[in-house]
This record gives sequence, C-alpha cells and structure tokens, in this order.
Amino acid sequence: MVSSVNKKQFRNMNNYIPLNKAVGPKLICDGEQALIPQKLGVDAMTFNFDGSACEHATCAGAPEMFIKVEEDGLYYFGVEADDTGSISIAGEELCEKDGTPTNGKLNLATGIRYLKAGYYKVALSYTNNAYTPVSNNAAAFNVTMDREPIQEGKYEGNSTMKREFSPSPKIKLWTIEKESTITCEPSKNVEFEFEKPEPVTTEEEGNSQTKNTPVNIVVTVCKDETENVWRCRVVSASGGATVVVRTGSFIDALLTPPTNEEDCIMAVNDLNGYQSGEGLGIWHTAEASLAHEEHHRRQWEDAYKFYWKHLKLQEKLEEKTLSCDKVKDMETAIAAMDLTAVNASINFMTEVIAYIKKLPDNPGDRPYCAGQKVLNNTTRKLIRVAEIKGWSKVPTNVTEPGIIEPPCFLPPVNEGKTRSMAIAEVSTPLQLSIVDTANFMKGEITVSFRNEGNEPVRIPDEINDETSDFFFVTVLRTQQGKMRILNREIGTMTFQRPLNYRELAPGREYSVTIPICLDEVDLEGWKQCSCELETSYYNQQGEGCFRGMLRATARLALQ
Repeated sequence: MVSSVNKKQFRNMNNYIPLNKAVGPKLICDGEQALIPQKLGVDAMTFNFDGSACEHATCAGAPEMFIKVEEDGLYYFGVEADDTGSISIAGEELCEKDGTPTNGKLNLATGIRYLKAGYYKVALSYTNNAYTPVSNNAAAFNVTMDREPIQEGKYEGNSTMKREFSPSPKIKLWTIEKESTITCEPSKNVEFEFEKPEPVTTEEEGNSQTKNTPVNIVVTVCKDETENVWRCRVVSASGGATVVVRTGSFIDALLTPPTNEEDCIMAVNDLNGYQSGEGLGIWHTAEASLAHEEHHRRQWEDAYKFYWKHLKLQEKLEEKTLSCDKVKDMETAIAAMDLTAVNASINFMTEVIAYIKKLPDNPGDRPYCAGQKVLNNTTRKLIRVAEIKGWSKVPTNVTEPGIIEPPCFLPPVNEGKTRSMAIAEVSTPLQLSIVDTANFMKGEITVSFRNEGNEPVRIPDEINDETSDFFFVTVLRTQQGKMRILNREIGTMTFQRPLNYRELAPGREYSVTIPICLDEVDLEGWKQCSCELETSYYNQQGEGCFRGMLRATARLALQ
C-alpha cells in the first residue's frame, strides 16, 4: 500500500532529474507490497498511480512520481495485473499487460530500458473490468524493477487468488519536492546502448525473426542564463533487437540424431547444404538458426552504434535552443525538446533500417555462413557416429564456412571498404505506388507493383499480414514536422522453406493490402493536418528476384 504524502503540489517537473539536482526526494512506496494486493469481490475500477493515498493505491492530484536509478545500466520491468496495467517512463509507455480475454487474469508483461543514473518520472495505470458476479471478481496489480530479467510468478489456473506475484523486486516510488536550478553544465558524451534480451526458442512452426525494438532518446533541458535560452542535453540513447527462433519446421539433428544410415546421409547432406543451397532442409539445428539470427542482431547493433556517431545526433540535438522570453517555463521547453528527440529517433531508425535492409540475406551470404559454421559441429558428430556404426555411405566432407566477419561489411558502416552499394536506390523498371488510402483509419493501405520495363520482373510472393512489416517500412509526416513509423514491428525474417514467387510481365501490376499501426499517432491532434504518407519496400531475398528498395508517397488528410 502506498503511504500518505504531503498534499502540497509540485507539478510539471522534468521527466529526468540528475541525482544531485533532486531536492527533497521522498520514498512513498518502499517496494514491500504490491501496489494493489490481491482482493476478491470488487467492481470495475481504474486508478492512476501518482502519489496520493486511497483505498487500493493512489488517486489524482498528488505530486508526480519517480523511480530512482542509482547507476547507468540496463533495467528490466514487469507489470502484473488482473485485468490491465501499464508503466510509462519519461512519458513513453514501456509495457502494458493485456487484459482482454483470455488475459483477463493475473499474469505478466515485461519491458527493458537502458537508463542513466537519476530520477525518471513514471506513470502507472490499472484497470479492472466489470464481471458477473462481482463476488468472483478479483483485483491485483504489481510492478517490478530489477537489473536482472523479471521472473514470472506462479500462474497456476485461472483464479487470481490462487496465483502468486513475481518474486522479482517490487518497484519503489519517489516524490521530489523540487528541482534545483539546472544550469547548463558542459555536455557529456552519450554512447548508444544496445539492448539484447535473451533469445526466445519455440517449437512452433514458422519463420525465425530478429526484430528491432524502438529507439529511445531521453533528453532534458537546462537554462543558459548568459544567453537567456533553454538548451537541450541528451541523457541517454538506447534501442535493441529481439530474437525468436522457431524449430517446428525441421528435425533437430543435435537433439534427435538420425538412427539409421539412410537418415544420416540425408542429415549430413542437409547440414552441408545450408550455406549454399536453398537454406533450411529437413535436418537442421536450433543452434544454427540462433547463430543466423544473432548475426542479424549484430548487424543492428553495429549499424545503430555507427549511425549514432555518424549522424552526430547528440551534437545536433544539443545545438537546439529556445528563447526564455518566448518559452517561459521548463515544462514547455521539455515538451518541445521531447518532440525534437522523437523526430530525431525516427530519422535515426529509418537510416539504420535502410542500411540493414541493404545487407544480403540469401543462401551464401554472411548470416547463412554464420549458421553453417555452427552446423559443422553437428555434422562432424554425425560423421563420427556413422564411422562407429559402419555406415559407409554417409558423406565425410564438411562444408567450409564462407565469409562471416564483419556482419556490416558494406559502406558506410564498414568505411574501409570501397565496394559500391549496388543495392542503393536506383532507377528500376519495377515501380511502387500507393493506390488506395481509403481504409487508412481502419489500419490498412493498398500498394501496387508495376513492371514498366520490357522484361519480366520477379518478386517474392510472400507479402501478407504476418510478413508485410518485414518487407515494408511506412512513415507518416505532418506539415508541422511531426512524424511516426506505422509498423507494428521491424526486422529481418528468415524463411524456413523455399520462397514462393510472383512474376510480373511487362506492363502488369500486382496490388497488395498491407497493415499499418496507428497506436503512436495522435489521431485527434493531427486531424485536418496535411500529411505525407511514405512507404518503402525492401527485399534482399529470393532467386532471380528484384533486390533493392522501392519508395512511394501519397498525400492524405486525417479525418
């Protein structure tokens, strides 16, 4: 239970306050108990956790709440709720526990963030839906924060009252009396921190994926008394990538080795052919798929760290100033700088995405070579077993892995190379256009490929609701300079089977509807704005396919 606090209001403080600038920090939630302990027989309720005491947790009108970060590093957060709960840090939602059936019961959602030492403003919310009968309805809400991945609680059965919260440390919440005058201290170099959550391996069928997590640039402001301006200071910059390996499409030769000569021959041939053939065969290993996806993750890491410096993002953000005569209060200055940081994050991400999408990803390319190197360990084990069992027909050759290092071998990341960017945006007979935005507000647009050349053009026939985000990146820009990426997810997808293809004869078109995500778009605030919609198609996969990037734009007004 959150303790009572002084009702004196101290509103509109910075989203981030350095440890030495926080005056009168007071611990109001010591992390000993859940924010809402499990309680049975409750009706619908909604709480915003912002510091004041009430029956279950906190009510509106109290001082803003903060978490305290003692040292720089990666921090893990978890939200447990029956039904819905969320946590936002520095104005950005970190994670939300879904409360829609079947998730209308106590379980866990997690998020991670790289944070510099200091106090970060947080917002916590909780909603319990109405159920009949009320006597069977339970409320429960818990938020955890740790330097280690958050542990799941004991989620046995559907009854919240029979479930246990996570054993990870419960969140501690602070109020701060005020901020001491923040003068413009010298800028400190901020390195980009790349987040690498533990890979997920699942036995389900489907394609393995390496997915980008959003870039988060945290900024604060300081007042330059001499120049009478607000200046921007970058606190931290982070982003990352998650890895999912799906093993349901192959037999794992390491976990379930062949038991007869015929299968062993097939297994050795499949493993030897991964790098140069069609890729995945009937026999494969989860370890090799993981090596392939981790290679992609290293591409993201190297590209992010390169472009963070190459684009001079910290320098450009910290060049921004606002007149103190025109912008009187810190909160307004922070909001303006936050918007600038969001736009910088999106521009940063689009540069990195464009680069990653240019890196080859077909059999024979470096991600497959990385997988082949790991596969060879299993191949040698199978050959030794064959020798012991006298299976003389089993091949004894082992594929020599191709070039693996460095993962980002094309310029500009690998600045020492002179190889040209053959896959840069160039004139091509294949044209992309946005042909229908009528269902934009319903979360979809229609694009069209048209062959304007004299020869057939081949593309992967793999674009659907599941895969489109891995082929397309869509951005919305307003005339006021705001922008949002409309993808649900961004990354690379490794197909676990041969691709299907579509061939366009000269003059022929192919239209496809792709989903867009409007979760981060201020639909009300952007209404009646003139907007530009841009979508880019990327492909580096497939035999005899168009490889490269296509871009299309359209004007629209949000209604």
